[in-house]
Amino acid sequence: MNINHVLIQTSDLSSMTRFIEDVTDLKVGSRPPFPFPGAWMYNESKPVIHIVEAYANSSQADYLGSRPVAAGGAVDHVAFEGDDYKSLIERLSLNSIDYIERTVPLSQEHQVFVDGPNGLKLEILFDQNKAPLNFS
Repeated sequence: MNINHVLIQTSDLSSMTRFIEDVTDLKVGSRPPFPFPGAWMYNESKPVIHIVEAYANSSQADYLGSRPVAAGGAVDHVAFEGDDYKSLIERLSLNSIDYIERTVPLSQEHQVFVDGPNGLKLEILFDQNKAPLNFS
């Protein structure tokens, strides 16, 4: 597996985006039409840092289940590029590990989110050609 991206939560999207851009020289680029505020920071053509606005009130959490920044820290999750969807789902089931699946708007990449100890969240991201057509 390869690391795909890191998701950072912030209470101030423009300040965090500017900070990442100034420090890393990554550039803001296109982002799927998710139903919550955010930005994707690119290294050349690859989005490596995803930033989402966290909310002070957990009832306003986005569909990823993001928590307030203070609850889980600034890094929300680490994403890996998966290469064997079926084996991953079998391992998770065999070990009784709960997971949530979603599909990215437009790109149709498939996401599998797994919560771990101490608030760690992992995302395993599958290209649309490496995951089954029917995810349910």
